[in-house]
Parts: sequence; C-alpha cells; structure tokens
Amino acid sequence: MRLLFVLHAPRDPHGAVYNDTRRRAALLRERGHTVEILTPADLPATVRLAPRWLPFVYPALAARRLLGRDAPDLAIFHSYTGWFFRLVRALWPPARRTRMVTQFHGLEPLNYRAIRDEQARRGEPLPARTRLLQGAVVPAMARWSCRGSERVLCLNRREERFLLDHRWTRPERLSRLPNAVEAAFLAERSALRPSDRAGTEDRAAHLLFLGQWFLGKGIRYLATAFERLAAERPDLALCCLGTRLPADVVRADFPDKLHAHLRVLPAAEPEEVAAELRRADVFVFPSLAEGFSLALLEAMATGLPIVATRVGAAPDLLEDGVSALLVEPADTEALADAVRRLLDDPDLCRRLGAAARERAAEHTWDRLAPVYVELLERTTGQHGGTIAREAG
Repeated sequence: MRLLFVLHAPRDPHGAVYNDTRRRAALLRERGHTVEILTPADLPATVRLAPRWLPFVYPALAARRLLGRDAPDLAIFHSYTGWFFRLVRALWPPARRTRMVTQFHGLEPLNYRAIRDEQARRGEPLPARTRLLQGAVVPAMARWSCRGSERVLCLNRREERFLLDHRWTRPERLSRLPNAVEAAFLAERSALRPSDRAGTEDRAAHLLFLGQWFLGKGIRYLATAFERLAAERPDLALCCLGTRLPADVVRADFPDKLHAHLRVLPAAEPEEVAAELRRADVFVFPSLAEGFSLALLEAMATGLPIVATRVGAAPDLLEDGVSALLVEPADTEALADAVRRLLDDPDLCRRLGAAARERAAEHTWDRLAPVYVELLERTTGQHGGTIAREAG
C-alpha cells in the first residue's frame, strides 16, 4: 500500500506533529508499506507565502501530488489540508481511487476558542483577520475535508463529541486514537525519585514545564502561580523546557526577582527531556487547550507527580486525586494550591506518580502500532475485519 501524509505543520525535528507522524510512518514501513510525508517546506511555492495564505494554496499544491499514475492508495490529511483534494474527487472520479483520512493533532476550533477566551480575559480581542481565518474559514475547510473522508481520527473524548455533535463525520467513520510514548520512559529506576526528597533542607524543589511558550499553553497562569509559590519557598526552581523561544523572551514573562530561579531550555533532544523529567519533583501542565499532549504522557511514564488542567486528553488519562491533581484551566489559585499540596506531601507524590506511570504503560507504541496500522489498512479495503471505534 502507498500512503502519503499531508501535514500543515513544519518539517521540524523538534516539532510534536512532525515527529509523531514520522514515528507512525516508520510503523507503516515496518509493515511493508510505502510512505511519504509532505510538508509546506517540500513545496517551493509555499515557502515564501504569508501564513494567512497557507490554508488556501498549500492544499491545492498538495493535491497535485495525489493525481496521476503514482497516486497513493491512501492520503492522510492533517486537519484542513484535505479540503481541496475532496473537491478534486467530487469533480474528477478517477481521483477517488485514493482514499481520504482526516487526522487531527488537536482540533482547531477548540484551540481557537481557548485562545479567543484567553485574549478576552486579557482585554485584548483577537484581530478581525484572525477571527475570520481561524474562527470561520479554517474550521469550514476542516469540516469539508472530514465529510469527504472515509475515516476521521481524533485524540480525545471532547474532540470526538465536537465532531459528532457538529456533524463533521458519522460515528462509523470516526476513531479516537491516542498518542503513544516510547517504552524507554517507563524504564525502572533503583534510585529514589527526586520527589522523595522534595522540601528537604539539602535540596530545592524543582518544577518542570514542558512545551512551547505561547498563550494557549497557559503560560500566564504558570508565571503567576510560580511567583506566589516562590514567595513562600525562596529556594523553589522552575525549568521551562522546549519553549521554542529564546530564554530572555521567556524570562520577560516573570518578575526580575525570579529570573535566578528559572532555567529555560528552548529545545531539547529526547534524552535531555528524559533527564529533566527525572530531575523534576512536580510536572506542571497549565494548558488551556490540547489534543493529546506527548509531554504529559512522558511525565506520566516517568512516574512524575502531575498538576494538570482539565483539557485535551488529560481528563481521559488521569483521575483527580488518584493519578494526578486536576484543576480548571485559567485558574491561577487552583494551580498554585495543587502544586503546593504536592510539595508538602511526598507520600501523595509517590502515589500519584505510580498510578500515572501505570496508566501510561497502556499507551506505548507497542500497543498503538497494530491498532493504527490495521485501521489504515482496513480503510483501503486491504485487510478484512471490523474497524474499532476507539483505542486507549
């Protein structure tokens, strides 16, 4: 089987979407399939485009790769990128030999609402162009792609409800598939976890934030909560990892007096991420919107006690008070209180970390691979059986 992934995300070795797709492509190749990944960077005509034009031009250029003798059996479109190819299939029946899958790495309408609401809380409404493009045009394109797809893949229950309630697809065509973590993050360790020593006199407590530094990740609430906690615990430290922005830009969101308490690492290789997870005492996940965060899953696999907002897959994966402490998004006080509770209770840290690790063990690539590959094979009719509605 020949497959083509069409991403609107960059071909970035540190990017979550590209790396996840690269891992899925490897699984398919191991099964004997031919797989190609297409990104805007692979089409010279898109490189110089302003971002606002990408949703219009890139899907049309990508569709050209899906026509002709070498057309793939299956095209897996990232969100809205399949809208133009669906139009081609409607007008030119031979194009229908390529089956369509629309796959979301976070549902744009839900992410847009979170950013819109955050801007409103800041008293800064979104620009009209953003409201038009991200609030109306891109969702319409994604809906059109979904309705023409033989299968739609989403990441969490909230996305699943949205897609069905708004009739973007039909139940029999929708599958909820989780992300997966590398089994190496689940490796047993003989040494005491750092959280076993949190709050002792010989060691400061370390908080870890892992993700890009932008409003949707809840950075404003993280900064305020850390300021309050650091006032109570002068030795408290925070590492901001994978920010994708320079350290001075990140530090500018914190008071000057806290800069000495911050470590900022704009990018990190997987082994560095694992090392920081082992170093930390508490993982803080204040996001306002998510699909299925790999950072959260890696923290779970490492057995790190977690404070997370009830967004994306977090409420699907974690139970408040059992495997994490869950708080509402955009609530600084609740975020600070939950972190404070963990810093004061090493036994609770151990219990939550162990339960989270056990849950993460259900979401390894070894478990996901056969479900994902078989689902795509069945979508093209190259494998018998009944497609499962969901996994994980």
